[in-house]
Amino acid sequence: MKKILLITVFFLNACQVMAFSPYENRLHFADVQRIGLVALAKPEQLEQLKNLTQITPEEQIKLSAKGITNLLISTQTVNEKVFVFAYFESKNKAISGWDVRFSQAIPKLADLSQTLIAHPRAKKTAVWLRMEWMNLIASREVFPVDGQKVKTMALMSGLKPTKELTYRQLHQSNWPAVVDTMVKSNYRNWTSFLIELDQALYLFTYAEYIGNDMQKDNQIMAADPVTQRWWQHTEDCLINLHGQGNWSGMESIMEAQP
Repeated sequence: MKKILLITVFFLNACQVMAFSPYENRLHFADVQRIGLVALAKPEQLEQLKNLTQITPEEQIKLSAKGITNLLISTQTVNEKVFVFAYFESKNKAISGWDVRFSQAIPKLADLSQTLIAHPRAKKTAVWLRMEWMNLIASREVFPVDGQKVKTMALMSGLKPTKELTYRQLHQSNWPAVVDTMVKSNYRNWTSFLIELDQALYLFTYAEYIGNDMQKDNQIMAADPVTQRWWQHTEDCLINLHGQGNWSGMESIMEAQP
């Protein structure tokens, strides 16, 4: 009887922290939350943005003190608009205020923010807009990368408005074999965000690669039968923006390691 009671209490406690929303469950159980911000720039500013220097160790310490770790800022031009994508992680679970906190974290980010153009939905007092977090595959919490060299990258794609519901449903329940194949192919922390602009939908992804031969690992991923079936559903939802395939590589302009 005592054992049954303990099991019942454990079950009730577990139910108290579980929600119907996978998003809420992820926020509850994760060590950090993943945050994606977006802003815009003029094409003539692109060279200026590219010339930004990397984060110094002293600046990295200051960022960490502000709750900002693993920062990567990247750019990509689409239809004469330069998108600026900032990805970072934080143990701070707040969902509001990151637009201002981020731009004021260190002088270098303040200078960058002053050169950018706000997304139309950004607050009047802010440049950056927080995007909707869409997906996470192969997180570092589940599949650690300790002691391995990490290559960070940012990718961008368009999303067909008529396929938004399909894409959301697919990524609310990532197929286990697809996750396993990404891990075997040395990809980690693949996390995506969604934003709209001028009736168009855009996806931004941050990812990490810990292997030594990306071409070979991509071939391993592409040869997996379950991944092939997954792509039959997901690739039809995406828009090839640059003729490079449905995911275009973005150019990194600022980076701070975890």
